[in-house]
Parts: sequence; structure tokens; C-alpha cells
Amino acid sequence: MDLFEAVFDLYEQIRLKAENDFQDLIKCQYTQQCYSDNGAFCLVLEVTVLKNISDDDYGLVFAINAQTEPNHANYKSDANGIFLIADVHHGDNKVISSLDELVFNPQNDAEVKEAYGKIEYFIKPFTGSVSDLLVNDYDLKLVDNSIN
Repeated sequence: MDLFEAVFDLYEQIRLKAENDFQDLIKCQYTQQCYSDNGAFCLVLEVTVLKNISDDDYGLVFAINAQTEPNHANYKSDANGIFLIADVHHGDNKVISSLDELVFNPQNDAEVKEAYGKIEYFIKPFTGSVSDLLVNDYDLKLVDNSIN
């Protein structure tokens, strides 16, 4: 299982939903790095609100960071493997939700699948709620995509 590709597919569902609901009112972009030698990666989806934009808060950020060192000090620092954290926050860095740090062996397919299951459980609800977050927090209106 390619964890990076699987997470990217989850993010794509969020991006498509947001772009469909708000069209030209938002801009979505990815920042990504993949370290194929050890399975570590960073994948960020930014949903930038183009209306009422401020320097303090520009939208929503979905971030997954996996690396060979713990992301938090003293977290299982003697463990080997990939340490992964995930969070969703406003552009002003106010956390909406976060996933506790996971550690897994990238060579063990069962551990990779278990880690993906936890990530999917965390991210999947945002496929449905991304539009609500944008409407409630950024005074956006859904675009009527119905055919008359």
C-alpha cells in the first residue's frame, strides 16, 4: 500500500467538494514532499478563501506530516519507524481537529494499513463538512450548481 497516494486520494475528495461548492470563491493548492527511501512524507492541502481574506486567517489547512523522528518531543523517542501526525486548522493556526501521533514500520504492510485506517477515519468526515466549515467561518455562500 502506498500511504502517500492513499492520503492524496482522501485530500482530493475534500478539494473536489470545496471547489464544486464554492468555485471561484476559493483556491485550493497542495504542498507535498515525499521521501521514498524511508516512506516519510508531508502532504498539505490549503483551501484559501479569496473573499474577506486577511493576513491572520486565509482559510483551511489539512496537513499530514510523517517523518523518521518524533514530531512531538519525548514521544516514543526510542521507537523505530515513521512518526505521523495529522491536523486540520484555520489559516491562523487555530486547530480545528488533530490526530494523535502514530508510529508504524513502513516495511510492515499490516502496520501501514492500520495507520491508513486511522488517517482515513480522521480525514473522511471533512469530505462532508469542509463546506460547512467554510460557510460558517468565512461568510461564504454555496454556489447553486443545479440545472434549471
